[in-house]
Amino acid sequence: MAEHATVIDVSRYYPAEGKRAELLDAMRRLAAAASQAPGCFGSQVCTSEHDADALIAVSRWQSADALRGFAESSEFVAEREGLSGLLGRDAVREHFTSA
Repeated sequence: MAEHATVIDVSRYYPAEGKRAELLDAMRRLAAAASQAPGCFGSQVCTSEHDADALIAVSRWQSADALRGFAESSEFVAEREGLSGLLGRDAVREHFTSA
């Protein structure tokens, strides 16, 4: 396995009114599942000093294929669909790739 990630996924989630704690719990479950997925170097949930409303998921992947494999897995799809009722607005996702 490579020594560093070639893809870093950063996703900002914005909780609906009164749903921050519930969204945080759901995101932590997803991060734990991602961390066990093939090709994942780790996943965590963070906050931002520049965007206090957001809960941010950061995961590091061996390859785009590894990230895609997890993102398309039935487990992740079901969990992601469960997040929709906890969100106040659409998530914002960004992928960083090593140069």
